[in-house]
Amino acid sequence: MNFVTQAEVIEVIEHSKDIREYVLRLEKERKYNPGSFVQLTLDLVTASDIWPDSRTFSIASYEKGLMRFIIKNVGLYTSRIFNELNIGDRCTIKYPFGDLFNKKIENERHLFIAGGVGITPYFSLIKYFELKGLSKNIHLFYSVRFFDDLLHYESLKNTLGKNMEVFVTREKIDNCYNSRISIDDISRVADKETNIYICGSKTFNSDYKELLIKNGYTKIYMDEWE
Repeated sequence: MNFVTQAEVIEVIEHSKDIREYVLRLEKERKYNPGSFVQLTLDLVTASDIWPDSRTFSIASYEKGLMRFIIKNVGLYTSRIFNELNIGDRCTIKYPFGDLFNKKIENERHLFIAGGVGITPYFSLIKYFELKGLSKNIHLFYSVRFFDDLLHYESLKNTLGKNMEVFVTREKIDNCYNSRISIDDISRVADKETNIYICGSKTFNSDYKELLIKNGYTKIYMDEWE
């Protein structure tokens, strides 16, 4: 059953002119699986109220009492969030939603494929594996157009080390792949028993799902909620 709580904005991080990270302190909380998402509304409501207009966002953290959301300004409602939600303001969230990750398979191998802000749900997953002492079980392919598009690069690198590989498609950067993620890259780190997760734009998701299926991969999971 989904849970409704109000939350206060305690920090806003400007990653770029159209990408912000909101840190919220929850009034109440309940457990959720890493990789989950929420419905966020600017209205202040309770569980007994009719649910108002809202938008869905992946949880970009895995910590007690707080939630982080990385939001790209791409529509009317996200524009409202950018204009109306500031430090000290309150909003309402309903959660958890989604079944991207099953804790029962945490001891297996996992490959996370991220395109742009599609990195967002992986932050909670990576933190979960770190807390469990299982970071060695995960590998991250992080694809962006420009190096400056990377979110929390140093933190990810410190946690994952060589298990993080960056692909920059629109400029030449040392110590990164200056190309798109290929099936050769995938097969280099993932056998057919590896659990592979895809999160990016709709085109990114569909292209890589098709590529994986074509090459015999079956354990494919996608962060689909739009």
